[in-house]
Amino acid sequence: SKKIDVKNQCKETVSVGVLTNGKSANQPEQSFDLTPGSSQSISKDDHWGGRVWGRHQCSGGNSGSKDCGVPGAGNPASLAEFFFKGSDGKDFYDISLVDGYNLQMSINVEKGEGGSNGKYNCGSPSCKVPDCPKEYAIVDSTGNVVSCQSSCSKHNDDQTCCKGSHDDPSVCKPDQQASAVKKACPDAYSFAYDDQSSTYQCNTDNYEVVFC
Repeated sequence: SKKIDVKNQCKETVSVGVLTNGKSANQPEQSFDLTPGSSQSISKDDHWGGRVWGRHQCSGGNSGSKDCGVPGAGNPASLAEFFFKGSDGKDFYDISLVDGYNLQMSINVEKGEGGSNGKYNCGSPSCKVPDCPKEYAIVDSTGNVVSCQSSCSKHNDDQTCCKGSHDDPSVCKPDQQASAVKKACPDAYSFAYDDQSSTYQCNTDNYEVVFC
């Protein structure tokens, strides 16, 4: 099995969610709260694929609010995505802001070996939270910005979501918002066909997801 250590370096509690690829759910399969400075390990089998995310203000009684739950277009979160034992038996991982983002995040590898992909070989993608244009901001009842949508999440059209006639890397290009996010966060996916500069690979048993 493989281990993902999830660590909270933020100044407030982070509610962590975990969901396996291909499962649709309103609530995460696994969730737990991390107080500032604390960490918790999750174990997954060698062929697991899924995502890990975190949110502020979603612990305890707030976990049912519309700003919590599984990230989607209406309540996005920065995602740490994993696909263990993919092609050539390698693990693939990335930070995705395709639906939007909320927290600063990084993924670290403990003693891994990979190939000759430079920084994408067992590297540590990391992303501070880009500025959120007002029209993309998701706010809570008190007016605080809790997350920031992508163009795809906001408009849900073929052009920004790379679907329909735009479901092709040669046709689907980042728009202004995706380009601004990529500039602020070069390690992360900013739109669906951002693979070339966002996918990391490694071969190891231990990963770490760090918030803030």
